[in-house]
Amino acid sequence: MSKNVILRLDRNLARRLREARREVGISTRTASQRLPKKIAVSHVTIASYEKGLTTPPINVLGAMAALYQRPINWFLENRETLSGFRYRNLHARVPLSDQRQFEAIAGKWAEAYFALENHLKIHRPKRTMARMEREDLSPEKLAEMVRTEHLNLDDNQPISNVVSVLESFSAWALEIKASFGVDSAAARHGDEFVMVINPEVASDCIRMNAAHELAHVLYADCKQSFDWSDDEVEQRAYLFAAPLLLPESQLKEAFVGKSFLKLIQYKEKFGISLAAMIYMAEKARIINSSVARWLCAEMIKRGWRQNEPGYVWRDRAIGFEMMLESAIQMKILTWEEAERVTGIRESELRQRLANVMQIETKQDDGDEGRPTLKFSP
Repeated sequence: MSKNVILRLDRNLARRLREARREVGISTRTASQRLPKKIAVSHVTIASYEKGLTTPPINVLGAMAALYQRPINWFLENRETLSGFRYRNLHARVPLSDQRQFEAIAGKWAEAYFALENHLKIHRPKRTMARMEREDLSPEKLAEMVRTEHLNLDDNQPISNVVSVLESFSAWALEIKASFGVDSAAARHGDEFVMVINPEVASDCIRMNAAHELAHVLYADCKQSFDWSDDEVEQRAYLFAAPLLLPESQLKEAFVGKSFLKLIQYKEKFGISLAAMIYMAEKARIINSSVARWLCAEMIKRGWRQNEPGYVWRDRAIGFEMMLESAIQMKILTWEEAERVTGIRESELRQRLANVMQIETKQDDGDEGRPTLKFSP
């Protein structure tokens, strides 16, 4: 083995030691204190391991693997990790350590997703769109093209699962609960896009964020070819997401009759929030600014800004879990093999399956109490 290969493996081991510690949410000092007394490794030495300055002996690595609840082979494999995180609605003053822990957990499951898919030789079909078309078209027109040419939907047909659409355009999506306030995050795994969804946020929010990330996927090579800034792509993504969910022709229909009840009906049909519909309608000049302000004030007064009426089905990002469960049930993999392939212990894989089955969507209580209101600013 050449010297360059050894250095690359050492660097990979250092990164994985750091990620594993961040995932369990402890400092190097705490890690040192929790190792068996016979190991006697200081926090300075652990930091040295994580910087790639020194390499832990195999007995120390085994003890650290047990502490971090990881198979020892996982630390020795050379795989891509998640990078370039972008957050949606990240609350202010979130400790950096909390973000790093979240990113480490997301990275662990993303790696497991890629590894399992590769092992099972699952090749998802890739949808692409011509680069110049994306450059020339407005975000609204691009949204229309996705709906009509790729999804074969008429304006009056909703997208049943935006997360599935996102994954059909060569992206991967996972559900990871966050200990801090965030709706979702996006990152890169080499050249691939990964979206991390907080399953505890509102269903309409999940759908809007998935549509937003789809725009980032579609505009990715345009950004490089035409030297767009991050702000330019973000602005296009913002303008793309809402009309993908609710075409303008249907938005106009939603405001005919000036009834909140009708708006709620369209929310439930297309899976988009009332707040987004009001914003879109004002921007498209379907309603004027004074009406939009009155509607927003009315929603605040009724407590709807935090808890809108109307049921929206939940889009699930459980491709990894379904693939794992199917492989186990069809005896393509044993649990021991699944642990080796994914780098995640059997107990945690089993718990992951149990957890996604236990997430319950909140059902609306029906139409009782839904008022019909006139639009009068």
